[in-house]
Amino acid sequence: MNKYVIIGIIGIVLNLLAALADVPLVKPGKLDPKEKFTIREVNPWWKDVTDKRFILSFWLSFLGQPGAYLVMWFLADLISGQNEPLALALRINTFIGCYTGLLCHVAYCIKPLVYRRICDKISDEASEEVLKAIDPVIKFPLIIGFISLWLGGTVIISIAILTGALPVSKWCLLLNPVVSIIVLMLLKKLGVRIIGPLGVGFMLFSVLLIIAGTGV
Repeated sequence: MNKYVIIGIIGIVLNLLAALADVPLVKPGKLDPKEKFTIREVNPWWKDVTDKRFILSFWLSFLGQPGAYLVMWFLADLISGQNEPLALALRINTFIGCYTGLLCHVAYCIKPLVYRRICDKISDEASEEVLKAIDPVIKFPLIIGFISLWLGGTVIISIAILTGALPVSKWCLLLNPVVSIIVLMLLKKLGVRIIGPLGVGFMLFSVLLIIAGTGV
């Protein structure tokens, strides 16, 4: 078993943890397909659960995210043999993802924890104003994180596959976070409770690493 297969397997496990980190942030109980989650709004159900829900979400993300970055780094290692500039672009994108990824998830966990402390003391309107004070700090990292984690790696790896820098079947173009969010959002519309699309997307990248590393 070569190093790419080992890292790919580790990536699948850790990215599953990262995908599960989104579950505690969704309202418990029967799934509402119309429900939207945004850190810019107060969700009153936050006060009906315990702190443990959001602390668990943080730790799942904290433990899981390194799997995504390892997988991307080793994919860059494979690409570098054919196209070093493209590999460098993927490494830089991965570094940016490392820098912003956990910060973005922390923001999702902080607001509910703060809200739970103030919801009985002030109105929801006032609570929302308080929580909005966090937005200017996290807005730019969230944008950068979205670009690097959702789009950057997907675009770079797609170019690598199309140009042959990553010698795998063109079907492997389907192994990325963009495909995962399309499929999982369709399932959600059908009333299926889903896990985090980004974590699932990096699980697909982990599968891609195993395929590329074994030359299947």
